[in-house]
Amino acid sequence: MKKFATLFVVILSVVFAASTVLAAAPDKVTYKADKGTVTFDHKGHTAKIAKCAECHHKDEAGKEQKCDKCHAKGKGEGKKVELKEALHKNCKDCHKAGKKGPEKCDGCHKK
Repeated sequence: MKKFATLFVVILSVVFAASTVLAAAPDKVTYKADKGTVTFDHKGHTAKIAKCAECHHKDEAGKEQKCDKCHAKGKGEGKKVELKEALHKNCKDCHKAGKKGPEKCDGCHKK
């Protein structure tokens, strides 16, 4: 009976942790930019990219994961890359590699 209770608690913990991580992710993320607003379909990308670390390379799953936490404009200290360059490199390189998604300015930036 103790083994069953322990197993039950472990399973509930895993289910709760997974639902918390998935529930915390926003459906869409909007960035204000000089060339126009960029609305990023976060939910759509999470369905295609299994590992959060593909984009959120420094954050722990389940915690607030905002790119501008480290890549904020004006915080490009040392080896840190500013948000604009980080998003352009990550997004455009992924779109080119997968031959899907916009690669030109107006594909993302809407005025």
